[in-house]
Amino acid sequence: MVIKKSALVSGGSGFIGSHVIDSLLEDDYNVISISKNQPIGTKYNPKATYIVHDITRPIPKNILERISNVEYIVNCSGYIDHRSFESGGQSVFDNNMKSLINLVEIAKAIPLRTMIHLGSSDEYGDIGSPIDEKAREKPISPYSLSKVMCSHYLQHLFRSKSFPVIILRPFLIYGEKQKTDRFLPFIIKECINKKEFKVTEGYQLRDYCYVKDFTSAIRNCIENKSAYGEIINIGSGKPISIREVTNKVVNIIGYGKPLYGEVAYRDSESMALYPNLEKAKSILNWSANYEMEDSLYSVINWYKNNV
Repeated sequence: MVIKKSALVSGGSGFIGSHVIDSLLEDDYNVISISKNQPIGTKYNPKATYIVHDITRPIPKNILERISNVEYIVNCSGYIDHRSFESGGQSVFDNNMKSLINLVEIAKAIPLRTMIHLGSSDEYGDIGSPIDEKAREKPISPYSLSKVMCSHYLQHLFRSKSFPVIILRPFLIYGEKQKTDRFLPFIIKECINKKEFKVTEGYQLRDYCYVKDFTSAIRNCIENKSAYGEIINIGSGKPISIREVTNKVVNIIGYGKPLYGEVAYRDSESMALYPNLEKAKSILNWSANYEMEDSLYSVINWYKNNV
C-alpha cells in the first residue's frame, strides 16, 4: 500500500490557504488544515481534514496527536492589517509572532521534512523596484514589522538548528475565493453590479500573480534543499499599473465606471512595487505561466457565480 505524504496547512480557511489545500490534494497529499475559523462555501474541500484552533494559543495534546504524522507545513496564517501601534496594531504584531512560534513547536514534534512560510512583499517597504531579496527591509506597519521578524526568526532557526524552512515573499496574489475588501475583487464586484466607483489616479505599478501560479511555486519548494533558509520573491514578473488592471476588468465585464482621482494616494504610497525574480527561477526552477488577461476571465466568472 502506498502511504500518502501528509501536509499541514495553517490558515487553510483563508483565500490562499484554501487554494494551497486544493493544490496539495490534486497532488494526492493527505491534507490537514488548522485555522481559527471553519471554512465556508468554496473554501471548504471535503477531501481535507479541518481542525479549528486559534494557533496564537498553545496547541493541545489531542491536536498534536492528530497531526503527529505530518511531514510538511505550509504557513498561510495571518491577515493583512495595516493598523498602527496606536490603533490596535500591537495585536496584529503579537498574533503573527505567537502563531509562528506555536507552529515551530508543532514542527519540533513531527517528522518535518519541509516548512514553507508565507511572508509578504510589505516587508520591504518603499525601497525602489525591482526589489531584490538582499535588500534591507523597511517595514512601515506593525503587520510588516511582524512579518520581517518572522522571516529573520526562521532564518535564525535554519542557521542554528538546520531547520528546513523556505520563506516566500509573494507580491499581490489574486484569484478566485478572495474577499471583496481587496482591491481587485472590489472592482470586479462593482463592475458586475454596473456601478461607479472611486479610485486613485491609478499610476502605481504593481505585480499581480495569479493564485494558481503561486501554488505551483509552493509545490516546487517541497523538499527543495537548495532553497532551505532562503527568502524568495514570488510574482508574475510583469509590473502593471492599477489603472491598466482596472481597465482590463471594465473591458472584460463590459460594465462599471472607475472615477479616477477621486481617492487620494496614501501618504506612504509606493508608486512602484515589484520584485526581482531571479532566485525563484534559479533555485525553484519556477516562473509564472498564466497571462493576466486569461486568468481574469476565470476569476470574473467565479465572482459572477459566487458573490
